[in-house]
Order: sequence, then C-alpha cells, then structure tokens
Amino acid sequence: LVPTKSPVQPIVVEGGWTEETQEEMKLMENIQHTETHFSEVQASQLKRSSPFSSKLLSSKHRCLYDQPSAKRVWAYLNGYKPKQGVYAWGKTISELLDNCTTRLNMQQPPLQSWDEIERDMLLCVSAGSPFLTIKQQVEVRAIYARIRKQQGPDATNIVVSPSEKLKGQVVFFY
Repeated sequence: LVPTKSPVQPIVVEGGWTEETQEEMKLMENIQHTETHFSEVQASQLKRSSPFSSKLLSSKHRCLYDQPSAKRVWAYLNGYKPKQGVYAWGKTISELLDNCTTRLNMQQPPLQSWDEIERDMLLCVSAGSPFLTIKQQVEVRAIYARIRKQQGPDATNIVVSPSEKLKGQVVFFY
C-alpha cells in the first residue's frame, strides 16, 4: 500500500489497480443526476424570483400581501374540554382532517366540508359519536344497562315509525 495526497484515492495498491464496482458507478450516476436536477431547480427559481420579471412589471393589480390559504383551528375531542385540544392546520379539508386525526389520535376523520371551517374557529371533533360529555355517555350506558336488567333484553329493542301526519310529507333525497 502506497499513500497518496489525493483525497479521492488516499491509498493505492502497489503493482495493482482499482476499478469502480457496479454499486459505486450507480451511486455516482445518482449523484450526478441529483446535482443536475438541483441546478435546474435553482435556475427555474431564479427566473421566477427575478425582481424585474415582465409579468410583475406589466400587471396593474398587485397585492402587497396575500392571505395564506392554510387555516388553523383549535380542535378537541368529543366529550373533552376545549382546553384539552390541539392546534391543527391545513390547506384543504382532507389535509386538515388528516392533521386532526393524527394530532388527536382519532380512528376516523371528523368533518366533511371545507366551507364550514373558518380561520381560528373553535371545533369540537367527533368520530361519528354524538356530542356528549364523558359523564353523559356514562349516564346513558348506566340507564341502558339498568333498563335491560329490570325489564329484560327486549326492553331496549326500540322501533321508531313516523306518525300518520308526516308520512305524506316525508321526501327522501339520495
């Protein structure tokens, strides 16, 4: 082994040669591809951010400040107090719902429409269960269990049917 001053190849085997392996060649190609892509991205960013761009000079309506499209909300779980919530944000309803779902450790996403949400709005997030406090949920379970115990399992099998007055007025939309 003979030491050299080259940082690329600090040691040379005397009487032999070194060849690049397939893995090294693949890595070098990958590095070159990444460097060219990076330089292309930098060039396109410089073109877009040029202070004397023809689009900026020709446009008559320029806003000094555009509001960001992302909305931040304070979200908390159903049955919990608002102070036990977390901030969640997103640019779309699906992004906001995903953020709420992960930050609140929920099983399902909470809301359906982006138009219903306003910036800095207070939200109570639910995964399909009714909006009851934990105390109310325990009360409902206790009443249900008490009725089943006192009157038998058929006492809680309830069938609801509309009154005769409403039957002609009910219209179903699909």
